[in-house]
Amino acid sequence: MSDFVDVFNSDEDTLEAVDTNTGELTGSVDVDGPAAAAAAEPEDAAPQLYYPNPIAFFAGTLGPSYVRDVGNGSEFIWCPEWHKHPEALSRIEAVWRAWEYLRMDGSLGISTWWINHADPHMRMLMAPNGCFKKCVYNGHTERTKPEHLSLPHIEPEMDLYPDY
Repeated sequence: MSDFVDVFNSDEDTLEAVDTNTGELTGSVDVDGPAAAAAAEPEDAAPQLYYPNPIAFFAGTLGPSYVRDVGNGSEFIWCPEWHKHPEALSRIEAVWRAWEYLRMDGSLGISTWWINHADPHMRMLMAPNGCFKKCVYNGHTERTKPEHLSLPHIEPEMDLYPDY
């Protein structure tokens, strides 16, 4: 059954809700089901988050979704303290935010999330030459050398971007 409400119906209940001089609705139309909840919320109201942060999302959904052999000669690498790696934390947050948005799409949302968000980011994170290269399955290796804490960077000449 459709949630569509025909406000142009000529039954008495609808006519009483329309101002005959201006043609504007003056009362409320009874609507049952999801359309009523949607109509009650302002259009700009964001849906509530399912997970409060990317760590909870990882523990509740993403981690259990990727059951792989990692480390110890496997083709996949993972660090159990992944959240200590800025790239991993950023990518997992991106995957979480996409999941929060796309979970609301009941048709292709989760498929879109897997194909366009989860798999590409996780492929990069679990790559043997990725950000966990120095870590092993049962331990995190701190990077202490300054050259391992960031991509190499030398400040460019200021006239490269004159507008900044």
